[in-house]
Amino acid sequence: MCQFVDDSQSAFPLALVHPCMVDSWEEWDDYRPFAPRPVGDRGVWIGYDPTGTGEDGDGAGLVVVLPARTRDEKHRVLERHRLKGEDYEAQAAFIKSFRERYRIEHIGIDVSGLGEAVAEHVEKWFPTLVRYRYDVTLKSTMVMQAQQIMRKHRLEFDAGWADMAQSFMAIKRELTPSGRQFTYTSGRSRATGHADLAWATMHALHNEPIDGPAEEGMGSMMEIYE
Repeated sequence: MCQFVDDSQSAFPLALVHPCMVDSWEEWDDYRPFAPRPVGDRGVWIGYDPTGTGEDGDGAGLVVVLPARTRDEKHRVLERHRLKGEDYEAQAAFIKSFRERYRIEHIGIDVSGLGEAVAEHVEKWFPTLVRYRYDVTLKSTMVMQAQQIMRKHRLEFDAGWADMAQSFMAIKRELTPSGRQFTYTSGRSRATGHADLAWATMHALHNEPIDGPAEEGMGSMMEIYE
C-alpha cells in the first residue's frame, strides 16, 4: 500500500534520501553478510543511539558502517538494528558482540541519560570510544555533515530498509525555545523512536573529517608488533 509522507519540513527530504537506497545484493559484491568476517579485515564504524529503560522506553538504534576510504568511495551501512526494553548492560553486550564479526575502528554513542552507563561498559574493551553530548552546535554539525555526504552521493544503505529512510525523514529543523537558534528534533515517540537509526548513522559518520577523507586514495592504518 502506498503511503503519502509529508517531508516538507524534513532536514532529510525523500529527494535527498532516496538516492542512498540501493540493491545491496547487486551493488555490494565485496560484502558477504553470512560469512564469519563479512568484510574481511576492513575496519568498520559503529554508531549507537541508546534506549530508555523498560518496555515503555524509546527504541535504540545501532548501525555498522563500512567507511569510504577515498572521496570517490561511498560509506555503506552494512547492518542496522533496533533494540527495545534492554537495560544498559544488555545494550553494551549487544555492541560488544560485533567484535566477533568486524574489526571495529570507531564507536560513537550519545551519552545523554542511559547512554553514559552504556558507554562506561563499552569503554572497558574499546577505550577509544567517542562520547557525544548533544547541544545545538553538535546536532547542527552532525546533520550538516550527513546532508553534505548525501548530496555528494557518498552514502548507501539497502533499499529494503524503509525504516532507515523514515528515520532520516523524521528529523526536522526547528527554533529553540528561546527563538534565537535553530536545532534539529526527531519527534521521538516511545512507540516508534523513528529517528534512532538516523542519529546512530550520524554518530558513525561523524568519525570522518568534515571535509572528507584526509588524502584521496590513502587509508590510515597503524600496526603494532609485539
